[in-house]
Amino acid sequence: MAMVSVSKLAEDMGMSINDVRRIARHNGFYRHKDAKIELYRAEDFDSFGSEKMKKRRLSKEHKAKLTGGKKKR
Repeated sequence: MAMVSVSKLAEDMGMSINDVRRIARHNGFYRHKDAKIELYRAEDFDSFGSEKMKKRRLSKEHKAKLTGGKKKR
């Protein structure tokens, strides 16, 4: 089980760090994170190509629940 840093994965795959995180979160890949480093299993990304995931979007209803009915000033 080889662990690889998120920045190394992003560099190898030609993506941004946020793209790598988005892929890992969507596919449920194992992540080890502490205050200084974020590591993923290299085997998880071996089968994954260089396709990017869409950004997460919140629905209007969900945003309203999160803000608790507060309005922007």
